[in-house]
Formats: sequence, C-alpha cells, structure tokens
Amino acid sequence: MQRTWFQQSAVLVAMGAIASSTLVGIIAPAQANLDTSLIAQDATTSSLVGQCRAVNRSTPIFREASTSSEALRLLNPNQQVTLAGAGNNGLIRVSAPINGFVQTAALKACSNAGNPTGNTCRLVARPPEGLVIRREASATSTQVGGVAANARVALTTDPPTSRVDSAGRTWVQISRPAAGFISNGFAGQTNLVFCPR
Repeated sequence: MQRTWFQQSAVLVAMGAIASSTLVGIIAPAQANLDTSLIAQDATTSSLVGQCRAVNRSTPIFREASTSSEALRLLNPNQQVTLAGAGNNGLIRVSAPINGFVQTAALKACSNAGNPTGNTCRLVARPPEGLVIRREASATSTQVGGVAANARVALTTDPPTSRVDSAGRTWVQISRPAAGFISNGFAGQTNLVFCPR
C-alpha cells in the first residue's frame, strides 16, 4: 500500500521525535542516579584534577562545555574518566579517555576495582602540570589523553614496557587511564613513582 505525502511526513516526524527523546535520555540527567554532593564538588573544586570518576549511564564526551557541541565519543555505563579541570553549564573537563567535557550529573565515584594497584600501578610525581598520553613513544605522536600530577596510571607490564627516543627521553607504555605512552623523563630523572600500598 502506498502512503500519501502527508502520511510519509507524519511517519518521519514521529521517527524524529523518537530519536530526539532517545538523545535527550542520553544527555539529560537521570534523576535516580544523581549524586548532588558529587555534582557540586566536581563543578567547583579544582583539587579534583586527575581524580577518577565513572559514568553512571551512557553519556557523551563533548568537544566544548556545551551539550550542543560535537559529541566526540559515547561512554558506556561504569566507564572511567580522568577529571581535568573546571567546566561550565553543568559539564566538567576530562583528559581521559580523550580530552573533552562530560556532564557532572552523569558522574559517580570510581570503585576501587577501577584504580590500578599492585606492581603495575604508578603515580605521576612530576611535572606539576601532569603528562600527555601519546599514541606512540614520541613527543610528536598523536595525543590520546592526559593524566594529572598525583594521578594513578596502570603500566601494561611489570617491569614496564619502555622505549627511549632519539632525544634520550624514556617512554613507558600504559593501559589506563588511556592506552598509550607517557614520558618518564630523561636519564637520571623519573616522572613516575610506585603507588602507595
């Protein structure tokens, strides 16, 4: 049976409404999962930089501090992010798994299971601005994230998988907060220390 132009338009409008309500469900806060103390803390405290948070539902990472900006990636429930600084409009900056902004209403505390511990756990001891996570062991390689000073990273192996570049900088391979390489400094220095037991 062929539909008239009017019937086809009505179907398209209905499909658009369904898609919009689905997107709103992803972006709008789920009231049952809100932790208002965490939201207020995340939105106002710069000391949270480098801390771990997990998302309480599927939620996008936005390019800018606005839900109308480009969504760079969709995070799955319980996926972890690393906080990177203040945001705006109910969003907070994250550095991992990629740089962007996440709604504070979608965040919850990380469980201990998500924090690296044991022999593969390291803390970023220096520099004070933290470290860039690169795709390859090179200062010119693509940036895939970042990790703040005093934040934890998980090495891929113990002892660490490392490479020395042509400048003499040692790179260490990590699996969290994003897979890639971070600089452990030049000979005689180290950016990473063992995590406290």
